Amino acid sequence: MSRLVNISEAASLAIHSLALIASSKVRLNAKQIAGLLHVSHNHLAKILQVLARNEYLVSNRGPGGGFVMNKSADQVSMLEIFQLIEGSVNCQFCGITEDKCPFISCIFGDKPVKLTNEFVEYLANTKISELKTKDINYA
Repeated sequence: MSRLVNISEAASLAIHSLALIASSKVRLNAKQIAGLLHVSHNHLAKILQVLARNEYLVSNRGPGGGFVMNKSADQVSMLEIFQLIEGSVNCQFCGITEDKCPFISCIFGDKPVKLTNEFVEYLANTKISELKTKDINYA
């Protein structure tokens, strides 16, 4: 099934992971985060590496190691992370380019662009610090 708005697993994991790390009072390692999100440790580890390489996270190895935010969670937007993982948001929705389309105006109207712009605005205006977790036992 196709989706109008598509949030990749990688982008979702990056945002969820940052929100968990930002809200935790203890360092979280990749295994703990993968367990909390019920996802593949290997896939998550690659995403955490991207976040660390781009200086959103700092990781410490060894006992008591794990990840902490390197940037203030109230300064990092969801859009910033989404675009880090996915690149710029593309508003091209139709597989037929405008110059090749036989219709006078887009058969989808302006709805896809409006919905995308609304979603991008939400992502841009929502900081990682605003994403609240349930009560979680991080042990």
